[in-house]
Amino acid sequence: MSILARAHNRSDSGSRLPLWASGDLNAFFGLGFNVLVNVLVLTGLCLGVAKISSGDVYGVILPALGIQLLIGNVYYTWLGRRLAHRENRDDVTAMPYGPSVPHMFIVTFVIMLPVYLRTNDPVKAWQAGLAWSFIIGLIVLLGAFVGPYIRRFTPQAAMLGTLAGISIAFISMRPAGQMWAAAWIALPVF
Repeated sequence: MSILARAHNRSDSGSRLPLWASGDLNAFFGLGFNVLVNVLVLTGLCLGVAKISSGDVYGVILPALGIQLLIGNVYYTWLGRRLAHRENRDDVTAMPYGPSVPHMFIVTFVIMLPVYLRTNDPVKAWQAGLAWSFIIGLIVLLGAFVGPYIRRFTPQAAMLGTLAGISIAFISMRPAGQMWAAAWIALPVF
């Protein structure tokens, strides 16, 4: 059944959006394990690179992250359901919410580590990371207002071309390079 037919049928019958749909269990565990690995990496970065005390990591950072994950995912779910109701669609998905892997490494190695190496103070390194995150938050907030104008005047192919290039470079080229390391196995299979 087409999307338009589903939306039309739903509006005629007055049915409500389901709280759980096909694929939600897979998405739940996919997001759950992704966030778990990200939190483990973040914990290791805080303890091993920035030398933040384990009391602060386990007693302050991780509980705050847990609260933030709950609030963020519930909020994005609410936004997705609101959009589905407003546009009378049943094919809307909430954006997953959690720590960003590239941002974790950038903040740790580009911001926090140099501050820690200069001052030998993990608290100052943490404060520098928080200041950078605040600045990034302001940039994202500005993007929320400027982004629709950029999207309106930029062809979709131009915006997706960069994403496709990154995907090809990082997702497929690395395995292709590894294939040549064991060519006697990889080439017959290829």
